[in-house]
Amino acid sequence: MQAHTQMHNAEHAALAERYPLTVAAFAQMHALEHLERVARLDAVWEAIRRGEPAGLPDTIYAYVPPRTRAAPLDYDLIYAGGGLGLLHAAVMARHGYRVLLFDRGEVGCAHREWNISRDELGALVALGFCTWDELGEIVMAEYDTGVVRFHSADRAAAHELCLPDVLNVALDAGALLRLARRKLTAAGGTVLDRRTLCGVSVSAEGRMAVQVRLACGDGATERYSARLLLDGMGSASPLALRRFGGQPFAGVCPTVGTVARGFVAGPAPHQHNPRVGDILISVADAQRGQQYLWEGFPGRGDDLTVYLFYYDTLAKRQEPGTTNRLAGDGSSRRSLPGSSEPSLMQLFEDYFALLPSYKQPGPAFQHLKPVYGYIPARHSLRRQEAPLLRGVLPIGDSAAQQSPLTFCGFGSHVRNLARTTGLLHEALTHDLLEPAHLRPISAYQANASLNWVFSRFMQPWAAPGDVNMLQNQFLAVLNQLGPGLARRFFRDQMIWRDYHKMILGMFWRYPQIVLVAWRVLGPAGVRQWIGDYLAYSWAALLAWLASRLGARTCARLAGALGRVAPALRLRLHARLAEWRAMGWLSEST
Repeated sequence: MQAHTQMHNAEHAALAERYPLTVAAFAQMHALEHLERVARLDAVWEAIRRGEPAGLPDTIYAYVPPRTRAAPLDYDLIYAGGGLGLLHAAVMARHGYRVLLFDRGEVGCAHREWNISRDELGALVALGFCTWDELGEIVMAEYDTGVVRFHSADRAAAHELCLPDVLNVALDAGALLRLARRKLTAAGGTVLDRRTLCGVSVSAEGRMAVQVRLACGDGATERYSARLLLDGMGSASPLALRRFGGQPFAGVCPTVGTVARGFVAGPAPHQHNPRVGDILISVADAQRGQQYLWEGFPGRGDDLTVYLFYYDTLAKRQEPGTTNRLAGDGSSRRSLPGSSEPSLMQLFEDYFALLPSYKQPGPAFQHLKPVYGYIPARHSLRRQEAPLLRGVLPIGDSAAQQSPLTFCGFGSHVRNLARTTGLLHEALTHDLLEPAHLRPISAYQANASLNWVFSRFMQPWAAPGDVNMLQNQFLAVLNQLGPGLARRFFRDQMIWRDYHKMILGMFWRYPQIVLVAWRVLGPAGVRQWIGDYLAYSWAALLAWLASRLGARTCARLAGALGRVAPALRLRLHARLAEWRAMGWLSEST
């Protein structure tokens, strides 16, 4: 034990030489153990950037001969990861399924804080997961409006967007996950702390059966079997890395921050106003070749959760048709002088140095706890970039189906929770567990996925002020188009005509956008955008036809399909559920 402590002290001392502000702040927060987790995430993502498989053992996923009919399974569903998967697992346990959930740490510990709108939060109540009274203890603050603002040296060129009812409810993430854990165990679920996934064995054919091998802290190995494994292990999931050959995502948002208190109170942008949240803020031009952005939302008392992050695009080869400003993809974009992709550790160091430029600390200022993570995204309208692993269904950050612009993984998960659990219930009921059957069971939204184009313009392409200049133009367009459209855009409920109004409005206000888009996206990116736009328009047309058919006709069609082709009925239900989540169909359709 003494040798182990000395080793950790030596590691912290080495880190303190490179990242003195970070180590000092983590020590003040009594959070030095988080440094190891941050370093582990950095190592995985550095391997992803290089296109390496991150040293995954061959045994992490393997096929085995089919089990005999007489061999019983321990559970119906096994969940790997104790984050957002807890909510999903609790709902499935209420459906009567035998559920096991494990995590490499303590199940229900959150490393990020969450905010959401009240309407979206109501999905948990409508689903029966919890009551508003239970949520009352979890809601830390509800503020009047959220602000989007970009830096501009020329005040005349600066524009600000105010968004009521967008990400204006701050939640205690830990309290919500603890509630979900209690709900899961009350429904008969099994929860295992400090279990690390060693390997997954799946029947090669026939009856679906999955076995997981878990390593315990004492060195023992446990084995459990189920009909299906749900991968909720986040952006560094070894199963996602295996599925995609080491590079599962096209875009990523490295994010760090703290929950802090003691900022100077007041109405000015650099002061803390508990009635206002900051959704997307820049206070300077690009640094380290990246456009640093801030988010801040009030918590209990004078607490403020603050994030610093930037948008990045990974190498082209990870997803056909995607582009990257650092890869030879045909794009004319060039890296800025001194550009890099700061790791979480470096981003934390910049966060502690730059925080006063965003919010002014007062005399009683203190950091309370760190928040951090790599939030992944896909840059495509394809529902699936690679076939699912047999017996494995990804959820949360492992699936990365949230908007590549807003990166609201929590909001996406909650908004689509009834959809994903309902479809999984149908698949289990009819034994539709092959990868082709499970493919439509995700939080994918066509209107959110199309935002990959917007996210590319959040990365500097020529000069340090590129992003701020263009986004101020875009905010002016959104202000002209009205609060309803802007609210739908930031809540992932953009409708077909919204998209055209934004594109045409931007072209009218700033015609140079055509040349900028060609430079930023490159020929391959422009071709992909055109293809994705056509796919988006086709989805909008199908949703419009479904609305014209009406609920009764859709129900009769689903009933007819269920008698002859249950798999087709599942696909129909999946499409209808997606369009409802996007706001394209009413709940009654």
